Amino acid sequence: MSEPIVDRAHFEAKFPSAKLYGKTLTADRKQGFNAIFDSWDAVESYDSLEWLAYELATAWHETGGRMQPVREGFATSDAGAYTAVTKYCKAQGIYNYATRHTNGNSYYGRGYVQLTHAVNYKKMGEHFGLGDALYANPDKVLDPHTGAKILIHGMMDGLFRPSKGTLLDYFNGSSQKWFEARDLINGDKDKKPAWTGGKKVGTIIADYGKAFVSVLRYK
Repeated sequence: MSEPIVDRAHFEAKFPSAKLYGKTLTADRKQGFNAIFDSWDAVESYDSLEWLAYELATAWHETGGRMQPVREGFATSDAGAYTAVTKYCKAQGIYNYATRHTNGNSYYGRGYVQLTHAVNYKKMGEHFGLGDALYANPDKVLDPHTGAKILIHGMMDGLFRPSKGTLLDYFNGSSQKWFEARDLINGDKDKKPAWTGGKKVGTIIADYGKAFVSVLRYK
């Protein structure tokens, strides 16, 4: 029996713009969603739509609704991202994690999920059988299909924050922890940045996830 695949036509027809601050399914967003669906459909034995919905919600949040792999700070160039992160780290009084390595590369955040630090570029490359390819050329993470694989498998296999478990720990037969699942990516679920209007980050992403799961189905 073949694995089920996402009903993309249904998703497009029912796209939950009203729950995404009125943002519509543009051509660029559609391309991004399809890259994620391609990777999801290729995974065998996993069919939890709650998992997929939370992955989509994470990508929506991390890319600022663009649904395209982005550089940290939404910079349009390597130099721009390096400058933005360097400025941020200085203002926060923390180590500048954008500091270039001897190969000239900076390992600031990239992708559908902000993959940061050289060790994580190496880990993801090894996980996907790419060796040091992502470390040698971190902008490969900006490829939609590569970024989608990192998003999906990183959350399913608990590669981003191993101590926080995997998607199975948050969405399973006994519970659906939409708010807590943010811990898989970042420890900011309880924060209330100015742009959230008083809402917690975890709540906002949870709401995105619930919006997406309401329009996902298999065919």
